[in-house]
Order: sequence, then C-alpha cells, then structure tokens
Amino acid sequence: MIGTDKGSGRSISRRGELASRLGGVVLAVLLLGGCALGKDKPAELAAPLFQPLEEKVETATASRGTIETRLRGSASFVPARVTRVAFDDPGGVVKAFYAEIGKKVKSGERIAELETGELEEQIELQKLNVERAAILYKETVARDGDEVALLSRRAELERESAALSALEERLRNSSINAPFEGIVTFAEKLEAGTPVQPFQAVAAVADPASLQLAFSVKQPAELLGIVTGMPVEVTYKGTLYEGSVVQAPSALPLRADPLKKLQHATRLIIALDKRPPDAAIGHSAEIAITLQQRENAIIVPRTAVFSLSGSHYVQILEGSKRLVREVETGLVSGTDMEIVKGVEEGQQMVLNP
Repeated sequence: MIGTDKGSGRSISRRGELASRLGGVVLAVLLLGGCALGKDKPAELAAPLFQPLEEKVETATASRGTIETRLRGSASFVPARVTRVAFDDPGGVVKAFYAEIGKKVKSGERIAELETGELEEQIELQKLNVERAAILYKETVARDGDEVALLSRRAELERESAALSALEERLRNSSINAPFEGIVTFAEKLEAGTPVQPFQAVAAVADPASLQLAFSVKQPAELLGIVTGMPVEVTYKGTLYEGSVVQAPSALPLRADPLKKLQHATRLIIALDKRPPDAAIGHSAEIAITLQQRENAIIVPRTAVFSLSGSHYVQILEGSKRLVREVETGLVSGTDMEIVKGVEEGQQMVLNP
C-alpha cells in the first residue's frame, strides 16, 4: 500500500508540472499577440484612388490657300545631237579602229578604216585613163572631126571619169570620220581583220554643247496630262533653272511607228532656257512640273481625312465634342488635301481619328 501511494504522488506531481508549463506558453502567446486580440485593432487601409488620364487630341485648322499637284523626279542630261557613224555599201574588213567610249574627237577626225587592197593603185591608173580620154577628145575637136567621132570621144571621157569617181567614192567610204567635235558615246569592239556589214553602226558621236534633260517613268499613265511647252523647274546642284517640255508622249503622231511610240511612251525631253555651265552628259537634276493648281481652296492635312465604305470623313472639334462629317475631297499634294465640300475655313480638325 505504501508503494502504491508513493507512485500516485509522483503522477500527480508530474501532471501539475505539465499544466504549469502549458499555462506559461499560453500566457506568452497572449502577451505577444495582444495587439491582434486586444480592443485596439488597427484601422484598415483605404483603397487607392486612380485618376483617369486626359485624352490628348492633336488638331489642325482648316485654312484657305493655293494647292497644286506636281510631277517630281530625277532627270539625266543627255545630248540632243547624236550621230551614229557606219560604213556605206559594200562594207569590208577593218584595218584600224580608233573610237573609244568617252574619247573627245575633233570634226573630221578619223574613227575607223577598212582594208582597201590595191584600190589606191587602181585610182592612179584610172586617172591616167581619164587623162588619155581627155587628150583624145581634145584632138578630135581640134581636127574638127565629124559629129560621130566627137560623140564617141566624149562618151569615152565620161565613162573613164565615172569609173574614177566610183573608185574615189569607194576610197572615201573605206574610212569614217567624226561628223563634228564631240564625245564618243558608243563604240563597237572592233579589231583589225573584223568584217563589218554595210550601214552597220560602229560608233556614235555626241555634241556635249547640245545637252537636254531626259525624264523616264515606269508607267505611261504617269505622264498623262503632260504636253509640250509646259514649264519645268529644274534644280541642279542647288541652283534653280527654268526649262520646258519639248517632247512628250502626247505629241507623237497617231500614225507614228509603233516601236517609236513604245520607246517614248514613258519618256519626257526637257530643254533648259540656260544650261548650267558645269553640266555634263550623265549628270542628274531634279525636276518639278505643275500638273494642276487650285487657288482659294480649303486645305487640311491628309491625316485629318479618313475613308469608310468609299466615302471620306473628318472629325470636327467643337468644344469637347467631335462631330463626324462627310466631305468631298479634291486635289492631293504631299501632306495636304483639298476639301471641296463639308469643311469651312477656321474649323478645327482632329488628326489621325
């Protein structure tokens, strides 16, 4: 019995100790969390306030002025006077060829020669035949020969003279000379011994003093409305010059050669009133040709106009309101557009609506 009492006493003692420790832990937790469990509870955070951004509207004022459409581009200086040179009939074999692209030549300077064989010797012999025929004719006249003898001697003299002329013509045709002072702009690659056909162009000489401007486009429609005589503004190396259209597709005859029509369908030729002193073949210049011009027109930026289902509209700003209005447009030039109907001068247009 004594043993049992002692064991029960130890068990009671241990439970008391555990209860004491647990109470301490609870107390510590209560002390540490007093702010959360006590009466003084912290205030809740207010939700942040967002201010909507004000919409920025870019506008422009409809103005009254002059608007025009222009054809602009880059043109090249080309010679107006160009001559292609060729050997006449019957052609032959090249003896020497002196032409080179870009070479300056003087008037009459030799460009090419053909082999002539014994042609020069034949000419000398034929000259003797002409002299002999002339002597015989004079002797017949001096003897007061009959008419038949005179006619025979005269015919012989004419025949020999014609033969001499033919030989001399062949000699002249065996060489080609520059037709005027200029620059070689085309030259075949011919060497000694190369055969050439009659009338085959072997070189071209251009007159650098006859410069004009050539302007080309991709499609013939781009030159619609361009006629000869239209004024042209030409800018070369920052200097403005005046010129005019001297050749346009619209000026070609209706019955012109189809190949020529095709060649000139996309090309303009422009003459300058005063040629720049330092301009040369191949140099370029900027041109501008006024196609249409309207004065006292209502003009707005192109970005103020938008399209929908084939119609054009603008947004007119009145106070804080935007009024969508259908408009009728006219000429378009660069960043500007003409409004024929629907907008008045001074009204504010919303850009990029």
